[in-house]
Amino acid sequence: MSVKALSLFAFVATIPAANWWLERFGFWNVPGLGPVASGVIFAGLGFVLRDVAQLLVGKWWTLAAIGVGVALSYWLADPFIATASAAAFGLSEALDWAVYTPLARRRFVVAVLLSSCLGALADSALFLHLAFDSTAGWWQLAVVKSAVILAMLPIAMGVRRAVSVRLDSAV
Repeated sequence: MSVKALSLFAFVATIPAANWWLERFGFWNVPGLGPVASGVIFAGLGFVLRDVAQLLVGKWWTLAAIGVGVALSYWLADPFIATASAAAFGLSEALDWAVYTPLARRRFVVAVLLSSCLGALADSALFLHLAFDSTAGWWQLAVVKSAVILAMLPIAMGVRRAVSVRLDSAV
């Protein structure tokens, strides 16, 4: 499997990974935040992987992967939360895509941080609102997602440097 295909697969795989992880490990009590769904770490990871996939394969393949992710999210989730999961994933990833795309070429780090954190906020609030008719706890989810985004930023930067070096040596 090529690195490009692997980047798309890894991004889309965050959806079943989040569902499986939550089923397996439930909620974690995070100091200072309280109980947080354990699968939320994969949501944060998904935002950065989406940006890396777009860097490697382009915006249109990544947009198609978001569509696959929405369908997969709907198909895999419990019927009670299927619509909320698919809608939150679709909106947050589309927001991530819309913010990242115009910024990435000149301000890669800003693009990844801003787009991913905005996506995390939207994902957290919309999912809780649609699934539970409440937004209680949205900020705790957004904090954990943002922490994962910050932790993954050096990897995204490394991929960006590798792509830049490869493009520079090809000229």
